[in-house]
Amino acid sequence: MPVVLSQHFLASDRRYEDAEYSLYHYPAQYFARIKPYDRFVYYRPLGKSLRRPDSLHYFGHGILGEPFADPIRSDHRFVPIVKGEPFLNLVSLKDGSGLYYETESQQPPVAVSAVREIGDITYHRILAAAGVSSTALERLPSTDQVVTPQISYFAREFPRDDLREINEIPAGAGYVPRGNTALNVYEAAALQERARADHQAILRDLAQTIHERGGRTYYNNNIDLLGDLAGRRLLIEAKSLNDPVDAVNRMRYGIGELCDYRFRYATELRGADAVLAFGKAPDANTAWIGDALEDNGIAFIARRDDRLIALNELAQHLPIF
Repeated sequence: MPVVLSQHFLASDRRYEDAEYSLYHYPAQYFARIKPYDRFVYYRPLGKSLRRPDSLHYFGHGILGEPFADPIRSDHRFVPIVKGEPFLNLVSLKDGSGLYYETESQQPPVAVSAVREIGDITYHRILAAAGVSSTALERLPSTDQVVTPQISYFAREFPRDDLREINEIPAGAGYVPRGNTALNVYEAAALQERARADHQAILRDLAQTIHERGGRTYYNNNIDLLGDLAGRRLLIEAKSLNDPVDAVNRMRYGIGELCDYRFRYATELRGADAVLAFGKAPDANTAWIGDALEDNGIAFIARRDDRLIALNELAQHLPIF
């Protein structure tokens, strides 16, 4: 069943760790309403400090993915948004006859409910008013696809974001909106990874180690972690490894991201050492990954038994070991 998702724009208005068009974060009371691969419509509540043109309007739609646990709060979950796009036209709460879309009456929807189920007819009426079609989503790549080698990187755009110094790894994706620019599917896929438990854990361990040794750490909406330690700069791309059979694809995806960021942020990252960090160590069948990365000038580290381990020679010489 389709759902309406309330989505505040400013972080100061949000109680949750959302990343628009990438992740939706929600508490236990909505667990039963969020189902894998359901369709959704975004609704923009009125913010406390900013009224936007899309406030009190439906402004976008998409398809949800498989929910996963919040690694910090057990009574919360994340659901990735595997496909999504803004509406061509904003849609108000009421239709042309003055009736609310969601209730098909003069009774307003329950505004305090952040996740509201709607029927198929209501869903399609909102999309029709917005000038879009649900079938258009079928032509868009999904975040599930772009984390594998099936989709070419050459077709992507190159959004940039200022690096921000951090003292600890942000919860969720740590996403900071850039004006009115919507996330593209590649950025959305990368941010979805950031909220996963092993991804968060290895970045926390790395940041803590760098700080304990007198270094500084930075990140932005693209770069997972940039460490400045002992006169060296470490460009760190972290990758979750939920299934050992995915290790090779995760390596390829990580190499692509490191090359992408080195190109996109050439000035900021000049001279930085490339580091690929797995949330879990690969098994013996793919132990050769460390050698492959070594040959490409990339240090390879992972997390095992709550500690960081070096998995090739380049990693052994990093100042974090």
